[in-house]
Amino acid sequence: MPTHDAATSTARRPTDATDDTIMSDASTRPTDEAHDDVTTWYDLLGFQRDLLLVAAEVEGDELPKGLALKRRLEARYSDPINHGRLYTNLSDLEDEGLIESEEIDGRTNAYRVTDRARELLAERRDAIDDALAGGEDA
Repeated sequence: MPTHDAATSTARRPTDATDDTIMSDASTRPTDEAHDDVTTWYDLLGFQRDLLLVAAEVEGDELPKGLALKRRLEARYSDPINHGRLYTNLSDLEDEGLIESEEIDGRTNAYRVTDRARELLAERRDAIDDALAGGEDA
């Protein structure tokens, strides 16, 4: 299949064309800007966001165990939460540095949100507050 670039297509435009609209012929180039690989709120799945919220809520009462998180989530969701879904997402959040686990006994782990997760939650709270205020601070 022949390749096609903007410069070639611009050169092929008829000179008597009446359409003054020309798409940019600038190509997309990688930048030298540093990209941090820090997970943002928008990188997370909705379920993971809910899981972070629940873990932060429960943490004040006690160090949350997986089943306590599961019960809290099931109170919000219309369908039961599958164990595999819960623990896979907890593991993913731990890999992202947003959840820490602590082994309680040979079978049970407790989970807590990290400082980075608290920052993400606080940023979302601020963004929601701004949106509800009509974007006055935006």
